Amino acid sequence: MRRIAHMVAGVVVLGALGSAATARADVQNDPLFARLAVHVGKLDSLDPHARDVIHKALAERDADSDDESLLIEALVLMSPKFRAGLDAYDDEDYAACITALDALADDEDLFVRYNARSYAAKARVHGHRLIEAEAKIRELLDDVQTLAMYSLDEAELVYMLGYCQVQNLEQAEAEATLKNFLRDYPDASPRFVVTAKQMLAELARRIPDSIGEVADLMNFSELRLAAADPGERTRSAQDRAVELLDKLIEDVENQEQQAQSSSSPSPRNQQRSQPQQQPQNPADQSQAVPGSPDEGPKRAGRVVNPGDAWGAMPAAEREKILQVLRDRFPGRYRALVEQYYESLAEQP
Repeated sequence: MRRIAHMVAGVVVLGALGSAATARADVQNDPLFARLAVHVGKLDSLDPHARDVIHKALAERDADSDDESLLIEALVLMSPKFRAGLDAYDDEDYAACITALDALADDEDLFVRYNARSYAAKARVHGHRLIEAEAKIRELLDDVQTLAMYSLDEAELVYMLGYCQVQNLEQAEAEATLKNFLRDYPDASPRFVVTAKQMLAELARRIPDSIGEVADLMNFSELRLAAADPGERTRSAQDRAVELLDKLIEDVENQEQQAQSSSSPSPRNQQRSQPQQQPQNPADQSQAVPGSPDEGPKRAGRVVNPGDAWGAMPAAEREKILQVLRDRFPGRYRALVEQYYESLAEQP
């Protein structure tokens, strides 16, 4: 793990650099680091030089210190196995990281145990094993008081729980978790705070039963299949995506039939109305887009709202949905639906 290489090198070259009592005195106002100093002083398995390096770092800790790095640097000196797991984490080899750190999930050293569990959960998030990650994070947060005694990851894990819930399509739970995160951890890392606010904004804009929801379901299924999980939740998401597509396609067909009916004049007035009415109907139809007072209650039953999400969707996501249509529906019908969805992207 390259970010702590200098600490590991220090074990080789440094001798006795301070007593446990000195380190404890300097950090006694911080319960976690005071506890760590006492723990390191009693850890018989720890190399004496490593103990001195950790005590020196604790003695020099001040308001500008990076507490998270300090804790991790101590842990990799305390546990070579933890270091191996963190090396894999830094190398983005998340499968190896999970294997290494899961083996420490019940380690007798509580500092090693809780930080190993935390980083194994984070590795699952980064490895897109989000259902597993959510379960592991919940286990840690169920005993948050003990977690806080040995780890600095509480705020990050609450944020990651909200992220997992968003990706696992648990919108109501995600909204509550992210709001709690912003309320309870105002001093959390700015990158987590900003992203949490963005996720909440996206949840607020979410339109149920829309093409955007189809994209969410397909993305969820894709991630689950990439994680080698074709289980019940994956199949349910796929079935729901197809069900919504069926509904949206049915709406498209009904609109097409209505448009054809409204543009066909009655036999009695056909000769008289053809010169003037024929060019006007397309203009009337194109003006009845979102916000038209003539739409009335029918607005909710049409696929105009989905167009908002469709137009803002990245091209790759739109193509993914269109590919489902190509695979599922006959040629003429498929072409109609593709043309309709693609036209949504051009709407203002």
